[in-house]
Amino acid sequence: HLIFLSFFRKKLKSEYSDYINAPLVMIDNFYIYENLGAVTGNPRIQNKKSLLGKIQTVEFASIIGGIKRAQSMNGYINTISGVFTLLSKKALEDCQYWDIDMVTEDIALSWKMHLHNYVIAYEPHALCWMIVPETLRGLLKQRIRWAQGNQEVLIRDFRKVFKKKSLPFWFLFLEQLVSIVWVTSIVFTLIYLLLTLNFIDYYFYEETLNIILASSFVLITTNIILFSVQLCIDSRYERKNMFYFLFLSWYPLFYWMINAITNVFALPKALRRKKGVYATWKSPDRGNKTR
Repeated sequence: HLIFLSFFRKKLKSEYSDYINAPLVMIDNFYIYENLGAVTGNPRIQNKKSLLGKIQTVEFASIIGGIKRAQSMNGYINTISGVFTLLSKKALEDCQYWDIDMVTEDIALSWKMHLHNYVIAYEPHALCWMIVPETLRGLLKQRIRWAQGNQEVLIRDFRKVFKKKSLPFWFLFLEQLVSIVWVTSIVFTLIYLLLTLNFIDYYFYEETLNIILASSFVLITTNIILFSVQLCIDSRYERKNMFYFLFLSWYPLFYWMINAITNVFALPKALRRKKGVYATWKSPDRGNKTR
């Protein structure tokens, strides 16, 4: 199949040529990196008709892609893309394959590869289609599982991380840990403010409300600037995603809060994880209403 794809590589002029060439582009990384364990691709959203689909298009194009680029510079990527990754058989054997008791096998395998001194490469030119949840319930189920899986890995591997004595790997661990602590503190701070609000107090409008509005404005503005830059960088792979620029404002206002809340709900689940017991989960809706 690879010989067939290579023969027609230069003749493919349609918008799907990058998707067909993806395996060849990923294989090229094995000639670039030594001790390469996996090459993670660049997923593209197929179902973009709903509001949640459009927001996730922006997320994968700008935020997730930007995170993987930044982590690649550090030398350690937090997770391969479970939907589209090329794995080394030798690396899988050395890592004893996938864990049966981890709810996100892609994150768990990524950290095992790092601990076994394998490199994970991010290949933005390797594109693939994926279908995302289009209902709020399905999205919450998916993100709670993602958050739970990330927390399970941090709990399982935190001792091994510091035994590895790798400063860049420590940065990855601290990045994930600080993110969880930060979003958890934000959620509980907002809950506390809502419970203690006094709308008839003049000083609330003069001080507290102004602080909340000013902080929200700074956060939203910073996010939009960063997301816009990442969206421009990613536009070389899928230009039409630039038309979703108007949906950038939805992420910090609404979508970010979903991810923050799911981290809070996922923490008890991660702490109760039973070792050696099969971790099972049911896939959420995947655009069923539009197909």
